[in-house]
Amino acid sequence: MAHIHLFDRTIDLLGKDLDIRSQRHLLLVSNVANQDTPGYQARDLSFKAQLARSLKKEDRYDLDHVAGDLVINQDETVGNDLNTVNIEMEMEKIASNTGNYNAAASMVAWKYRMMGDAIRGEGR
Repeated sequence: MAHIHLFDRTIDLLGKDLDIRSQRHLLLVSNVANQDTPGYQARDLSFKAQLARSLKKEDRYDLDHVAGDLVINQDETVGNDLNTVNIEMEMEKIASNTGNYNAAASMVAWKYRMMGDAIRGEGR
């Protein structure tokens, strides 16, 4: 007997996408919050590395493995205090990440609407 899956691979992938983008958002806003902290080095998350790692697993995205894919910005010293936060760059990253998160969330909502329509027998 074949297994019937309520959720297809797309829902799983979008869920992982949302998890990773949420964690990345926390890192980016932490950079903004520390823009005046002497010696603070801006951090980011390698989205591709995190997605590749999560796709190798059958379970949901594991936030405990984030540290392995952190990208520390050491190249761009903004001030004499060795702080590497470039506020314009961080705000741009936040805006892009938010747009990508919202797009993935919209796709998840659309998939659930389609399933609801199929259950109710609509859309034929």
